[in-house]
Amino acid sequence: MRVPKSITILGRKVTIKVGENLVYHGQPCLGLFDYGKMTIYLEKNQSNHSMRDTLYHECCHYFMLLCGMDQKMSDSEVEMYCQLISAFVNDMKVIR
Repeated sequence: MRVPKSITILGRKVTIKVGENLVYHGQPCLGLFDYGKMTIYLEKNQSNHSMRDTLYHECCHYFMLLCGMDQKMSDSEVEMYCQLISAFVNDMKVIR
């Protein structure tokens, strides 16, 4: 998958970087959003489909933050919402 260098979400630019051995709370992960650096990190060692899904998932986290939606949900609800949205968008082959 050709990963864009950046993406704009609700008018705000977010940098995208691909790396290896990403860790979140001490656990390996496929993607991270660093709010301080306005950067999405994607794990290099995943399939194209998985990387696309991870990118959508991390974009959803930022979208929810900008809209204030994440403040009204538990962490598990936020994760579930991001998984559902990323799976839905990833299945919309008509956009590609």
